[in-house]
Amino acid sequence: MNLLGLAILDKVPAVLLDVMAESVEEESSLLSPDQMAHYAVTALITIVNVLVAYFILKKVLFKPLIKVINKRKESIAAQVENAEKQEKEANEKLDEASKRIDASHEEAMQIIADARAQAEKQSETIIETAKKEAQEIRERAEEDAKRTRKAMLEEMKDEVADLAVSIAGHVLGTMGDEKKESELREKVNAELQSTEVKTGE
Repeated sequence: MNLLGLAILDKVPAVLLDVMAESVEEESSLLSPDQMAHYAVTALITIVNVLVAYFILKKVLFKPLIKVINKRKESIAAQVENAEKQEKEANEKLDEASKRIDASHEEAMQIIADARAQAEKQSETIIETAKKEAQEIRERAEEDAKRTRKAMLEEMKDEVADLAVSIAGHVLGTMGDEKKESELREKVNAELQSTEVKTGE
């Protein structure tokens, strides 16, 4: 303190100093009416500041933020719905593909069974045709053999007849007589035919 202040303090009576000291002590008390009023005003100002800040933030920050959050929420919901729809379609296509595969498998088995049955029929037909052809070839061969045998027998008959006539002619000395030769040839032929008939039987 400066000297002027000290001089003034010296002049103030001691009683006044005591009163001032008591008022200073009262002011420094936390529960004094002035302090309570000060607390109430501070609280009121704080509440007003908080409300003003809330309304400003609501207008400036919360509404746009809520709009963005709602849009994002709707977008996510749409994506989830779309994903579920695509999953459902994929499952339906998978079921349809499985049914088609099963149907194709059954159809392939049916085609294989039909082809096997047809192959068996064709093999039976080929075997029957081969048997018929073999039978026909055998019959033709037998007929050819019969014809050849008959032709050979005819030739042999003629040769035997000529030989018999010639031998008989030499034995009997009738070589010059054609009438007797033809009679003798007819007899030999008749004898050979009767022998052939007996042999054939």
